[in-house]
Amino acid sequence: MGQAQHVDNGRTLRPYEVRVNGARSGAFRDVRDAISSARIKKRESPRAMVGVADTSTGQFLFEVD
Repeated sequence: MGQAQHVDNGRTLRPYEVRVNGARSGAFRDVRDAISSARIKKRESPRAMVGVADTSTGQFLFEVD
């Protein structure tokens, strides 16, 4: 189901990912970078559901309006 993430000292290197309509669009180390990227994606596709997910749990953390 989920994609494997490389781990360094017990922490995933890119723990946040941007999803557009459920599809993975990018992975980021910093949640602020992920949110910025998600906002750009939302501007490009206003009708799409765009958000930031935690890769370890798969749960959405932030949805762009």
